[in-house]
Parts: sequence; structure tokens; C-alpha cells
Amino acid sequence: MANNSLVYSNARVKAMENSFLTNEKIVRMAYADSLEEGIKILLESSYGGGILIEGNDYETLLQAEDRRISEFMLDAMPKGVGMESFLIKNDYHNLKAIVKGKYMRLESIDFMLMPKGMLDIQEMREKTLADDYSAFSEIMRKALETIDSARANGNTSPRFIDSTLDKACCKEIVATFKKCDSSIKKYWQTNIDLSNISTYVRCKKIDAPEIFKECFIDGGALDASFFQTDIAEKIAYTSYSRFSEALRADDMIAFEREWDNALLDIFKEKRNDIFSVAPIAGFYTAKKIEIKIVRMICILLKNDVDKDIIKARLRELYA
Repeated sequence: MANNSLVYSNARVKAMENSFLTNEKIVRMAYADSLEEGIKILLESSYGGGILIEGNDYETLLQAEDRRISEFMLDAMPKGVGMESFLIKNDYHNLKAIVKGKYMRLESIDFMLMPKGMLDIQEMREKTLADDYSAFSEIMRKALETIDSARANGNTSPRFIDSTLDKACCKEIVATFKKCDSSIKKYWQTNIDLSNISTYVRCKKIDAPEIFKECFIDGGALDASFFQTDIAEKIAYTSYSRFSEALRADDMIAFEREWDNALLDIFKEKRNDIFSVAPIAGFYTAKKIEIKIVRMICILLKNDVDKDIIKARLRELYA
């Protein structure tokens, strides 16, 4: 039955792969003369499912595309192989927005929200505002109680909210590893390790080891002891050796570009294996990265940034 479910889901993914932007279209966008011209390429490609936008409102277009693939994942993903871990991330992102809105008395948080994950956003908001965490997972509930306790002691910084819920999110995802396909487990461990590396490098620049300690996330292959010295050379002797050149050069743009490429590589080898989770997991990962690339290009076009700077930020594509 599980294989039948995978075969059906992966057949649907193959049809959805037609929605990927080609390298040619991405390059055309990157070298467009204006934001309007760049958006025109997206509209011609039915980005966002053919949604109509006003003017150069690329954000509405990208949010619609993000929502479309999240809804597809909820509907198509096979159960019992850890695919829900991808949508757990949406839940925690939305929870961060809800908590910040709650404590900072924001009139609207809609601009901060991601598409629905495993939990209903409105219900999450109502429960959180009412301090009723009983319907949440134990990990999520404890994280919210930690934030409430810190607030009672005067700590309501956005960074504390982010780090507390980021750690809880990863803990929730790591808890799914027992039922996760090996490629999904590798995806998340890689994401956790690279997030810790990125945080370490940025904290080292500002000589803030206490911030790194607060933000360090458990669950990766590299434990906290790895980060006690300069890691630019040490990384060459790990499975992350592909990042050593960028770290030696202190080139975080190259590091982040290679980060996305590394995540895609996890699923590329088995992208045509209909009995594997790789096709659907790879599709979702690639689409999220594509949306990030398109958003970056739109922002740079809007600010009339030099074309060489835009080109340096482009990633490999899955299409």
C-alpha cells in the first residue's frame, strides 16, 4: 500500500514539474531591464497559478505560488515517511509571527505568515492569544511556556522568540526521524548543520559567542564542540568539505548558494525513482528554493542592482 501511495504521489509530481522555471527564464529575469519586465516573465509562465496582481506586486505572486505548492504537498504527500516534517517548518514560522504579534501588539501579522502547514493558522492564533496551548504538541507547548516565562522576567526580544521556536521546530522534526526516509533525515541534518555553521560564522564576526550558544540547534551531525575553534579548515575534513572554500574566503553569498545546491543534491540522484520519496521531497525543496531565487531577483531588480551582483546569487536549478 505504501508503494502504491508513493507511485501515485510521484506521478502527480511529474506533472507538477512542468511548473518549474527553466534556467533560460531565470537568466532572462536576472538580466531584465526592469522589475516590470521580470514580472512579465513570471506571468507568462502562469506563476502563482495564473493569479492577477496589481502593478509590480511580485510578493503577492510569490505567496500564491508558495501557497499552491504547500496545498499540493498537504494533498499529495504519502503518510508515514516523514514528509510532514517539511510542513512542520511552516507551522513554527507562523507561530513565530503569531507570538511576535501577541507580545508586540501588532495590528496585522499577515505579511509575516507562510502558507498553512500541518496546523490551521487561525486556530493557532486563537489558542496562542488565549494562552491555551493544550492542543499543541508537547514540544511546541513547552517552547511557548518558555517564552511566556521569559516575558514575565522582561525578555521579549524577537531574537529570543526566534531561537526558542527554531530549536523547538528542529526538535519536533528530529522526533520524526524514526519514521523518516533516510534522504529526508539527511536533508534535515544537513539543514541543521549548515544553519549552525552560518550562525557561528556571523557570531564570530561580531565576537558574540553567547548569541551562538543561545541559537545553537541540536540534531545535526556536528555537535557544539565542533564550533570551539575556527572551522574554516576543520570543515574540509567533514562531509561538508564543499563549503571550505567559501568559508576560507569569508564569502557567505557563495556559502548560501552552495547550501541550496547541497539540499537539492540529496534528492537529485533518485528523482526518477517512483518507489522513493525523493521525487516529491525534491520537487518541494526545489520549488521553495526557486521561489527564494525569484524573490531575490525581484528585490535586486527593484533596487536596480548591478547585473553581475544578481548573477553571483543565482543557484543551480532542479528543472
